[in-house]
Amino acid sequence: MSEREWSLGVDFGTSNTAAAHTNQIKQVVEPVSLAHDRMTMSSSVYMDDPEEFLVGDVALDRAESNPGGLIRSPKRFIPQQVFQKNGYDIPSSSPVAAVLQSVVARACKEHNGTRPSELVLTHPEEWSEREIQVLLDAAQQLGLSATKVTTISEPKAAATYYTKSKELKPGEKIAVFDFGGGTLDIAVLEVGENHQFSVVAAHGDNTIGGQSFDALIRRWVDRQLEEINPELKESLRSEATVAEKHALMDSIRRAKELLSETAQATIKVAVGPDMQNLQITRGEFEEAIADMVSRAVDITRDTLSLAGINSSDDLAALYLTGGSSRVPYVQEQLKELGPLATLDDPKTVVAQGALTAVAPIVGSLTAQTSAPSVNSVSSGRAGQYDLKSTPTAPDSSGVQFSAAEQPTRVEPAPNYGPAGSPQKAEDSTSKSNSKKFGLIGAAVIAVIAVAAAGVWFLRPSDSESSATEPAGESSAATSAAGDAGTEAPSSFNETTPLKDLIAAIPEELRDGLGTCTYMDVSNLTVSCDIEKGARYSAYGLGTSESSFGQSVNFTFKDGEVRSQRAFIRDQKKGLTLTSEDKRLSAHSEGDFGNETEGEQTVRFVNMNKGVYVVFHAVPTADDAERLMREVLVPGAPEAQWKSGGKS
Repeated sequence: MSEREWSLGVDFGTSNTAAAHTNQIKQVVEPVSLAHDRMTMSSSVYMDDPEEFLVGDVALDRAESNPGGLIRSPKRFIPQQVFQKNGYDIPSSSPVAAVLQSVVARACKEHNGTRPSELVLTHPEEWSEREIQVLLDAAQQLGLSATKVTTISEPKAAATYYTKSKELKPGEKIAVFDFGGGTLDIAVLEVGENHQFSVVAAHGDNTIGGQSFDALIRRWVDRQLEEINPELKESLRSEATVAEKHALMDSIRRAKELLSETAQATIKVAVGPDMQNLQITRGEFEEAIADMVSRAVDITRDTLSLAGINSSDDLAALYLTGGSSRVPYVQEQLKELGPLATLDDPKTVVAQGALTAVAPIVGSLTAQTSAPSVNSVSSGRAGQYDLKSTPTAPDSSGVQFSAAEQPTRVEPAPNYGPAGSPQKAEDSTSKSNSKKFGLIGAAVIAVIAVAAAGVWFLRPSDSESSATEPAGESSAATSAAGDAGTEAPSSFNETTPLKDLIAAIPEELRDGLGTCTYMDVSNLTVSCDIEKGARYSAYGLGTSESSFGQSVNFTFKDGEVRSQRAFIRDQKKGLTLTSEDKRLSAHSEGDFGNETEGEQTVRFVNMNKGVYVVFHAVPTADDAERLMREVLVPGAPEAQWKSGGKS
């Protein structure tokens, strides 16, 4: 690599994006500053029309005047290939390309305007080639040849970065706990001969992250205002401008980060001339997030067990990455699972590891790393670390990949529908009122025209019903319980078309649902918008007042469905309803332990249909109870709210 040539690694995250570059002068890999006050940038994108995308803080600023143009988490749309925004069919690669272009532009300033000669992109371990191809398509829109773009999974990149400061021996296992702004991903990797990494087990949850913590603090704010300033709470709900709501969330995020360093922080709430400062303690914050952190720990424990990790002695390190892993309470709850390790800024280590893992690109460059910080409370294993040791692997990365594990360099491929086979545009019908555009040529137009692109509408107009109705949908109304003799779907997997999953949604739950998209391919999760003013409005849903979102999630992965059934069965608080044959079960509970006031999360499992359903932010306990009794588990035996004010 010449002195002018340089490489760029990008960790495109659900909430935030980080990057690293090769500094030829210093002969190191180091992070790129992507914002004026921090190393990372928001992954958000704003779009009025497909001719112009705004990204990062600029996107969030523009969204204050028009929230409808904001694409807060473009990464979530990658599994569905195409999504709708402002009446346009948008290829999922387009907002990704906008983010990548912004990253490249900032990084080029470090190299006198010279563009990178190589680009390395990270992705979740469980992504399919079809999803990885979206990243590659986005990179091509930047004018980079496919031969200059390489991909590597996020846990392999993180583990590679770790080995720059702490050598792992063949047979040792390391777990990567990647807790970001929008998702939680756990992976266990084993070091083979010649320092090859192989992923032994991987699991995650795309509903847990720093944004989830923000939402929980936001609900804490509502409770505080209800007690000390109910007028301000009402003004916040009904009169606050978009800018005032954004200011509140910014204050919440700053307080959350400050609580990792101090015992209390201030949250400022202001609507017009009315203003209130709230003091939140670390204890109150930890109480608010306790249930969510407990779920994160359970997922980690299950992943370790799947990888054959039966005690902390079986694990070389539980390596914490992602900004949310900084929360002391998270680390405290994880310590019993293995020796905790941190290294440098957890928000940038994946991007740096991506470059150090691709030895042919980086050559003799080394990553700027400090010694791993091993948590002193981590099961007494800290003493087993030789912090002075350095890797002695055959290449500069400290890790080699076998042919099966090699960082992926993929040539451009046809766009695929959910079934995994190339689709022709004339084989399907697109929405008649959709605006078409030639954003990136004929290949994109072909994708737009494919109905199997990953977005379905449960309430099409009469003229569109034949084109958009999911296959297998029955016209006969049935109950949410379904036919007790119907077996749950057993053939669903990651290649199952979206329309087939939608067809499996119990008929009685469909009325009042709008657009459905793939939310999580690995767990076969579909997210459907709740229409405003429709059937679910009777239960407080489909309104503009919910703080979490106007959607309901349907998960069809058998293991997850059974896991949630057990979760509901074991609940000691809230309200649990179960049918007499035990095949239907639902549970509702507030977001703060035993409280029955405020927004509720309703979970429902239908074993007859093999589906797990989550309704977020049901406004009140009464709304939740009626939803459960009238829709989810009709005719269930009487039950009482536990550990709360209802009886």
